Amino acid sequence: MKQVILCLSAFSLGLASVAAHAGYLDALKGHEGGDSYSVINKKGTALGKYQITAGTWATLGYTQGSGGNWSNYTFTDKARAAGVSSLDDLRYSEAGQALQERAVNELTISNWNSMSSQTRGLVGQTVNGVQITQESLLDAAHFLGAGALNDWVASGFDPNALPESYLAANGLSSYAELQDLILKRMASINGNSYDGFGYTNTYSVGGMYGATSDFPGFGSKRPVLIQEVPPYQGEKKTL
Repeated sequence: MKQVILCLSAFSLGLASVAAHAGYLDALKGHEGGDSYSVINKKGTALGKYQITAGTWATLGYTQGSGGNWSNYTFTDKARAAGVSSLDDLRYSEAGQALQERAVNELTISNWNSMSSQTRGLVGQTVNGVQITQESLLDAAHFLGAGALNDWVASGFDPNALPESYLAANGLSSYAELQDLILKRMASINGNSYDGFGYTNTYSVGGMYGATSDFPGFGSKRPVLIQEVPPYQGEKKTL
């Protein structure tokens, strides 16, 4: 975790404590790709330990292209300078592993900086029985996108403020289920549980959430490119 702390502290002293506290990124991977740098969603582009999509890689400057298929993207000079020039490099090489760690740090910093003062001001409060910490806000931003998180907070935590497309993209049939999913993630990142309103989806072996790969967004809204559900390519037993 020392590398993460140094990277974060170079941009924001406030986030250094997040990396140091209970291993935020270790907890985040449990909501995303587990321990696998190579796992890739079969029906989308979410990839690796933190399930970052090709579109988010593009926003970070490491790829260029658009759409919901990796064949539409090429790697930029910024990625090649880090030793990654292909999808296989990103998934299987040591340079690719290092770049995934670097990218999630950059995404985390961007998400924190994109949160409204109202959203950041929730730290230390309790919402629907869930303690709000920096870690829980960052996890929600990784899942929803920082802009959508701000909308949810500004609405008084009304899930109907979120795009309807989030339901299908995460295998959900109602906003009540989406609300449960958000709060369960936020509680889990703090090492706690949330009983919710009866939605029974639970974290599965290997870290993936049962109904979705939870592909992260970047910018004002989390982009919903394609519904991403199991099975996944490169599951641990076949890596």
